[in-house]
Amino acid sequence: MKRTASLFAAGLSIQQALAQVNVPPAFEVGVKWQIIIQNTIDIKAPLQPSDAVVWDLDLYHVARNPGIVEYLRTNVPNAILVCYFNAGLAQESDCDYDSRWRNSGLLGNVYDPDEPEFSDERWINIKNQTARDWIKRRITLANDLGCDAVDPDNIDGYLNDEDGANGTGWNLAEADYVAFVTDMAAHAHALTTKRGFTLLIGQKNAPELVGPVGGLLDFAVLEDCKTLNDDEDFTFCRDFQPYVAAGKPVFSIEYPSTLGNAETGACSATGASDAQYAASCDTSQGNAGFSTALKIQGGVGELNGCTQYCSGEAPGTGVVVTATDPELDGSPCPPEASIRILPTVFSFFEVGIPLRATLRTEFGIKEPKQPADKEAETWSH
Repeated sequence: MKRTASLFAAGLSIQQALAQVNVPPAFEVGVKWQIIIQNTIDIKAPLQPSDAVVWDLDLYHVARNPGIVEYLRTNVPNAILVCYFNAGLAQESDCDYDSRWRNSGLLGNVYDPDEPEFSDERWINIKNQTARDWIKRRITLANDLGCDAVDPDNIDGYLNDEDGANGTGWNLAEADYVAFVTDMAAHAHALTTKRGFTLLIGQKNAPELVGPVGGLLDFAVLEDCKTLNDDEDFTFCRDFQPYVAAGKPVFSIEYPSTLGNAETGACSATGASDAQYAASCDTSQGNAGFSTALKIQGGVGELNGCTQYCSGEAPGTGVVVTATDPELDGSPCPPEASIRILPTVFSFFEVGIPLRATLRTEFGIKEPKQPADKEAETWSH
């Protein structure tokens, strides 16, 4: 279906505001989803849950293991692959970190100085055009790999810079992120996926940005919008109801502490406690119409394969463990993968011009010379 973006953001032209976004038919309010960021899904195991349509997976897990795309399509023909990436920060595990970010002068303070586990993540100067262009190349890479949408995280760095705190190191304001997200959205919507739809782009948290950019984006991904695990005296679920009203899905993550063990990643066979299940699945907190998944928070268990769904049944139901293979997390990034991994899925010539061009640009891969009597093969979206 085609959806017309509403005019939320001031200063947009009529042409931009009325841009047509071609959305896959199954991408709708209430669609079942799964999100796994901690580890790479195991493409040799049966896919669970088999009825989840939307799969939110780490972009670089997909880049390192391109067989994931075919695996999803084989098991769920109408699967919609959302590729998560860190838009507001760069981290050492990113495939483009050494080639771009490490010595760029575009990285500021660490994400959270009080949390050692985040010591390798630094805030990006999103006001800088070069930094924005590099982030947009991640979006292009997602499209060329076969993703249907992107989930750019950490678009709320302005909260760290309030009242002169300068937590990012760049003195970033909300308006800077509005401009940044608008730029990313325009780039994504200019791309056509392999399946012939518009590359979709979502909003991750940042309720303050719903008004300025909500009309430009295609979905939202929220974490703990009921603030069940915080001492905050407000919830922000209701701020995202304009998405639901516009027919755009809102994917909500709640983190009940009894769902599993954060230190080991083990999942409770019966799910969260009755009380936490009820609180997480309650739809009276402005979250009516959301697609909700309960996940483990913190440690090696955060956003792993352990999931409990709000199925409408009694507590203790709806628990699913999607198989993952941590060994795949360390698969080489695309430069090495072009030699050792990609040929097991398709040859360099078979991936076609769009992906070949991206791999050359993104990772400096040199295209091998073709035999004189063989024309270059092409591949259209």
